[in-house]
Amino acid sequence: MLEWGIFIPATALFFILYFHFFNKLFNGKKVIYKIEIAQELRPFKFEILYTCISLILFLLVGVFLGYSIDNGWTVVYHEVGFSALEIIYLISSLFIALIIHDIYFYLIHRFLHIKIIYKYVHSWHHKTHNTNAWAAFSFHPIEGVLQIGIVPIIAYFLPLQIIVLFLFTSFLLFMSVYGHSGYELRANKLKVLNIFNTSLHHFQHHKFINYNYGIYFNICDRLFSTNHPEYFNAVKKIGNRIIDDKKKISDPNLV
Repeated sequence: MLEWGIFIPATALFFILYFHFFNKLFNGKKVIYKIEIAQELRPFKFEILYTCISLILFLLVGVFLGYSIDNGWTVVYHEVGFSALEIIYLISSLFIALIIHDIYFYLIHRFLHIKIIYKYVHSWHHKTHNTNAWAAFSFHPIEGVLQIGIVPIIAYFLPLQIIVLFLFTSFLLFMSVYGHSGYELRANKLKVLNIFNTSLHHFQHHKFINYNYGIYFNICDRLFSTNHPEYFNAVKKIGNRIIDDKKKISDPNLV
């Protein structure tokens, strides 16, 4: 029971600290990946405070999840089968969970942008205009529960092997922090991979508010025409800038 209560907030905090010190960890070599080079990515006090509140909520949700699993209330299972169908499901179940969460996140996010809900709940998160790692979980408590609530929802309704549930939760937390980190590490991806969102995608959401609601996949935003009009051009521009900066570093004569 307690392992989930520790795992969720501890993993969230690990990713926050990793991206907070990201450039320093690599001796300043990652500065070229900043979405806005001049941005210092320093958190405000309110972001740290709201995040600490969210981490406490994550602990409580984690304890509830662990208690539910221990008492057999969920459809989470521990055994691993080795038949072809069991292995196929084991692998595909992670992607099914991600798809479910992607749809859930988009719908919840649109709900949070309803005028009155935004005013009293989601506006806490949108106090951040220039994203940084500490902004990822800088939520009103109601939003914090809605966001992390997908983990027990998945556990209750989608049969997942316990390790897969750990992987799903870890990836959810990682992408949440990466999307707020202020760094774009995937701008130079193949065009076919545009189906996956970038950090820039959520960065634009904080800049322009009424665009870019998705988390993992750029499908719902396309279906409902909620991508920012300049999103794909912006991805291309930042990708070209990163390539140019890499060339300048490798060949100082180009400066």
